[in-house]
Amino acid sequence: MSAAPRAALTIAPSRLGFGCASLGSRVSAVAGLDALAQAFDAGVNWFDVAPAYGAGEAERLLGRFLKGRRDRAIVVTKVGIAPPERLGAIKLAYTLGRPLAARFAGLRRGFRALSATRNRHLPLTAALIERSIEDSLRRLGVDHIDIYALHDPDPADVARDDVREALQRVRARGQARAVAVAGRLEACRAALSVEAPYAMLQTSVADLAEGEPAFSTSDALIVSHSVFGAAGSGFARLADRLGRAPDRHRRLIAAGYDADPSRAAAALLLDSALAGNPDGVVLASMFDPRHRVADLARAEKPAGPEALALLAETLA
Repeated sequence: MSAAPRAALTIAPSRLGFGCASLGSRVSAVAGLDALAQAFDAGVNWFDVAPAYGAGEAERLLGRFLKGRRDRAIVVTKVGIAPPERLGAIKLAYTLGRPLAARFAGLRRGFRALSATRNRHLPLTAALIERSIEDSLRRLGVDHIDIYALHDPDPADVARDDVREALQRVRARGQARAVAVAGRLEACRAALSVEAPYAMLQTSVADLAEGEPAFSTSDALIVSHSVFGAAGSGFARLADRLGRAPDRHRRLIAAGYDADPSRAAAALLLDSALAGNPDGVVLASMFDPRHRVADLARAEKPAGPEALALLAETLA
């Protein structure tokens, strides 16, 4: 059995998708809205959000951005993860800490490591699925979502009848054009082992780069994270290995990558995602103007299969 046909979108998706995980938390409303507008003007029309993102603020802010643009944007939101419980204190900490966090990466990592800032996994039920889509529509200020995804689900939950039936009801009411799985490789594979409704699979480039091909792009629209979210650990591991393997780093420099291991790792992961997912969408965090310009340029001229070989060799 295979998944439902690829998501029937009303507009063609851009090659790069904008990951909104930091919108409203690490990234302020003003800076975030400006970054979204600049990416949109540069051709990005895929915006990935979730109720937990931005300490619970990302959907509302994306909704502000979508005013006057909704018919030219593809919106993906999710169900299954909630923001931290003590949101008031968390939001205040982000507001006060942004100026320092922008300058000190260690401070950002330390803040994210605090248990109070961690998002919460919710038990996946039919009631949650139907309630969450209504809440997301309200926060976004729209009448439908293009793609509604289970957020980092347990593989067993993906195949449950009550979960799939709830998603089918969401589609039947027109609240979402398509439904999907956004999570680990095992959950995405589980989606392909059952009948419809899943029309999109989203996982990290680190998963897609390891081992045999994960799944055929004829089964579903494939979306892969590059340098944020689920791929964060892969990025840190790659940057560390480049720093400790000067011979491999020199080969990357000769191939046109940056002399700085962190920047080289970011570019290599993005190139690998583009090469490994040629017919899908690659997600990146593009709030930093330098990252946005670099990512858009690389998407225009993606690396070939050699990028995947370099990545696999460096992580081996």
